Amino acid sequence: MIIGLLTGRGGSEQQSLPYKNTYPILGKPLMLYPFFAAKKSKYIDDIYLSTNGSELKEVARENDIKIIARPNEFAESDSQHNTCINHALKELNSINIDVEIIVILMCNVAIQPDGAIDKCIEELLKDPSLDSAVTVRDWGDHHPTRAKTIDENNLLQSILPENKTNVSTTRQLLGPCFYLDHQVWAIRVKNGKLHDDGQGPWYWMGEKIKAVENKELVIDIHSIEDVKYSELWIKSNRKVKS
Repeated sequence: MIIGLLTGRGGSEQQSLPYKNTYPILGKPLMLYPFFAAKKSKYIDDIYLSTNGSELKEVARENDIKIIARPNEFAESDSQHNTCINHALKELNSINIDVEIIVILMCNVAIQPDGAIDKCIEELLKDPSLDSAVTVRDWGDHHPTRAKTIDENNLLQSILPENKTNVSTTRQLLGPCFYLDHQVWAIRVKNGKLHDDGQGPWYWMGEKIKAVENKELVIDIHSIEDVKYSELWIKSNRKVKS
């Protein structure tokens, strides 16, 4: 089966935007936007929510979303995403649901360009050698060769030490640079769990990961500014209906 899994922690301890996963976006709880996108997929067989949050569970019940109760140990601020996904896979296996592909949809992503979910799934269906397919965006302005850190004296230092010289300030000359935009992670499941030997930092996506480029600027919401941008995008694209 192909399962859509909404993931989101509950509670007000999220310092950036308390209760962000149910924050109202144009009158609808934020977590419903990825849910609506998953409902449009022609491949997803069923949709679940992994959460520890009572407020997310309430929204789920109101919208007939099946709930996987996430243990608090997998819902800490420093919890890794793979722990709650593997927990969900274990729970699904316990009720005899054999998951072949799991599509991770974060509850704090309101911007959902049409067709991205199915494009990722289709990549996995047509190429069995792929471990995952994820949405990405070209972020040349944020090329790692241009990135800086700050030392103990508050002085800028190159994150990549070897880039002391001969690094162009013209981003077009640096080559393409892609970042996951976190709209869609479609992951092939093997032996009932995620991979454990892939590319860092998301090693559990496996080694062979297909990029599905989004031309739209997709962001995950962490602030009021993110909310405003997301609402503007939704209004501009008329994506306010379920």
